Amino acid sequence: MAVDTALIGRWLRARSICHGLPPPVADRGGWRLDTAQPGELRRYVFGAPCDGLRELGESIVIPRVFLKLCGSADELRSLLPPRWRLDEPRHVMVAGEWPAAASLPAGYTLRLTRVGVVTTAHVVTDDGAIAASGYAAEWGGVFIYDRIETAPMHRRRGLAACVMVALRQVRRDMHATEILVATSAGQALYTSLGWRTISPYSTALLSA
Repeated sequence: MAVDTALIGRWLRARSICHGLPPPVADRGGWRLDTAQPGELRRYVFGAPCDGLRELGESIVIPRVFLKLCGSADELRSLLPPRWRLDEPRHVMVAGEWPAAASLPAGYTLRLTRVGVVTTAHVVTDDGAIAASGYAAEWGGVFIYDRIETAPMHRRRGLAACVMVALRQVRRDMHATEILVATSAGQALYTSLGWRTISPYSTALLSA
């Protein structure tokens, strides 16, 4: 279930803006992101299996470098030496037709902040605690959703759906491709909002 490399590049560019990171660089048939974070030196992202991904798997021997593939865990495993281990599976999803969102429950307020192409949404309680949050960024014909989270004690109240819909309403390009990567738990929420999965998203890493 390959994903177009150009689409992956635009998604990663928007994600980098959202995280304040350098832009992705084309590398070996995929994209390299020099994240330079405490737990991650860099990551490589591929829209489909290729020789470049296999070559990286054979040559990389240091931890904190992640190899990511729009494909199944079995596909990624088959390209890599045994020293690599697989992380929890995720899913690349794109938006379809969204149902109308329910109103926020009593006791919650939605706050939106926009800086450049990045929008932040917070759902806060009456005493100012953050109950749910999320980010969106728009760039190059894509609109990405990132880090959609609900605090444990506030789950199952529709707050994440309210965050998603609020972020969607700030789009400037109504024809932009809406895209995100979901955990298996998040996949159920997004499916209920009309999203569809276009590919599994697998990650491999080396133990420190």
